[in-house]
Amino acid sequence: MDIRKKHRVILIGHGGISLSYLRAFSSIEGVAIVGVVGRDSENARRYATKHGIPFSGINVGEVAQHSSATAAIICSPNAAHFEGVIAASRAGLHCLCEKPLDIAPSKQLLMIESCRAHDVKLAVSYMYRFSNHMKYIKGILDSGELGRITAIDVSLKHFREKEYYSSWHGTKELDGGGPFIQQASHIIDLVLWLSGGFREIISAKRFQIYHDIETEDHGYAVIHYNNGAIGMIQASTACKGLNQETIEISGTEGSITTNFLEIKSFHVTGLQKPKCEEGFRGNEQLFERLAVDFIQSIDENRLPFINGESAARTTEFICAIYDVAGEPIRTYP
Repeated sequence: MDIRKKHRVILIGHGGISLSYLRAFSSIEGVAIVGVVGRDSENARRYATKHGIPFSGINVGEVAQHSSATAAIICSPNAAHFEGVIAASRAGLHCLCEKPLDIAPSKQLLMIESCRAHDVKLAVSYMYRFSNHMKYIKGILDSGELGRITAIDVSLKHFREKEYYSSWHGTKELDGGGPFIQQASHIIDLVLWLSGGFREIISAKRFQIYHDIETEDHGYAVIHYNNGAIGMIQASTACKGLNQETIEISGTEGSITTNFLEIKSFHVTGLQKPKCEEGFRGNEQLFERLAVDFIQSIDENRLPFINGESAARTTEFICAIYDVAGEPIRTYP
């Protein structure tokens, strides 16, 4: 691998999600993945060897120096994002952080401040904002073509086997919560972006209905958004047989139902349902768009499309839901 390329990127963390970043950045001309940082030097070395990455280690600064890195992708567990971004920014590396930015709002502020102080970019992987149909819906809401927005309801119903929670998932210390901050983080980020933020969390409850974990595996929240809409968010990893997510938006001029991949229904006065994006490859293509925007933000010296301040609001919102909901209510012996 040619480490003389303009953008030389290291991975901080090498779990399953790192493979998506490897594929996405390998498609960009002038970019090379040149290093990997892990908590165990032998595991990091094996990963590097398997994927043809020339440098590995357990210290961000050392791997960055040896590889002449210019940027870092932080794809470690949620609570480890903080130390990854701080170490990378102090080493002068532009940062692309897996979602959520962190599980603690106070730490997010320090991450943003560190990137600003060291004059490096900070992008966050809420890549569903790059979906063409989501951008289209955002334009309709912002233009007023849907009229006064009255209701926005969000539903994410997934299932996770109990083995999924045998690791760091579902822990307060490393995951920061259950499906609200993990599986539903993407769709909650979308609804917050589409609605322009929230005014009030009217009510919220968390439950443990299937899994024996520290945090929720099922929960609800009722929200008053900045655009005036009222709506419910439901997030679950306890719905066996389901793997679905939906955003339903209603205004005085009609309603739109969408998910991550497409607009499911579209009834807006005076408008026709837009055609689907031909050849859309889902997550793979969205990771590529995220990677391209990150690299372009460096080259053009501009904010990334999903910057640290914008992404931080999503964690703040989810933490506010947790504060209102309180501890999960266990519904089985």
